[in-house]
Amino acid sequence: MITILILGLSNIVLAKSFERRARVIHIDSEVNWKKSWYISSKGKVNSLKEVVRGLEKSATGRSIIAKAKRKAATFGQGLFDILDAGESSLTDTTLIRKFSPDNPSEIAYETRSKVFLNKSLSFKDAVLDLAHELTHYSFREPFNPYLTQFTVDQFVSSVIEGRGGEVDAYIIECRVLKEIRPSSFRNNSNCRNVIDPNSGHLSKRLGVEKFYEVGKYDDTLLDILNKYGWKKSKFPKIGSGEALYISSAYGVPYPVAAVSEFTTIMGKACENDHKRLAIIRDSIASGRGRRPASAGKSSFRDLYASYKSRCSLFAP
Repeated sequence: MITILILGLSNIVLAKSFERRARVIHIDSEVNWKKSWYISSKGKVNSLKEVVRGLEKSATGRSIIAKAKRKAATFGQGLFDILDAGESSLTDTTLIRKFSPDNPSEIAYETRSKVFLNKSLSFKDAVLDLAHELTHYSFREPFNPYLTQFTVDQFVSSVIEGRGGEVDAYIIECRVLKEIRPSSFRNNSNCRNVIDPNSGHLSKRLGVEKFYEVGKYDDTLLDILNKYGWKKSKFPKIGSGEALYISSAYGVPYPVAAVSEFTTIMGKACENDHKRLAIIRDSIASGRGRRPASAGKSSFRDLYASYKSRCSLFAP
């Protein structure tokens, strides 16, 4: 079997590329939450268990932990099988594509995700990051770049406002902050940017509005869009207000980062499909495949049509 990996799909898909800045939320520095969460003498698993216990102090945290456990169980894993320590806080999702050289037109797809917590964070920030990343892990459905309907505007929308996307994860994080440190939530938190002034509640609508702001990065976005012939009108929610939420992986607002990530993913997917077309073509020419030549030619035509429709901008 040939296995081709597309890394980082997920919020994500993509989470590696959409790692949050450590200072997205500022919370009070109570002494017992100020310590580093990762204690090498305790070991990784014991350190992670303490962070999980900290998150369990929140009703919202307990709910998201339960959802993550249920999802992990569908893959025969426990919660601590999908948690790890790393240099950044992110949810890393791998899309695995498998096919046989004898029958390359039949493909199986599989995804696996893992949540990493930044080892350098304080205990309190690790608790909030865990809430954020488990939201991605539990709810986000990664795009498959091998499907014809995988478009840049769908991708950006999914990353920012889709189920389990950046806004959802931020709202969950803010709820956890409110429940475990209400004074910090009220007095010293960027969560106030997404509180509805009329209801006093956290608002996904406001979150979406704020996360789509690109501010001074508008020209950067236009440069990328113009390179690929995309119209800005495909993204009607993008605003010119101050960009408060930045992807630390790209150092730009999330809409700009998402468009950049889309081009990277599609470039890799199209490169892989180009290789698979070559395998099918060689199989037909040599007659070594298990399927009749007519079936092989039909598969080649179907894949080539899909490749042309998706990869005209990204062909190797």
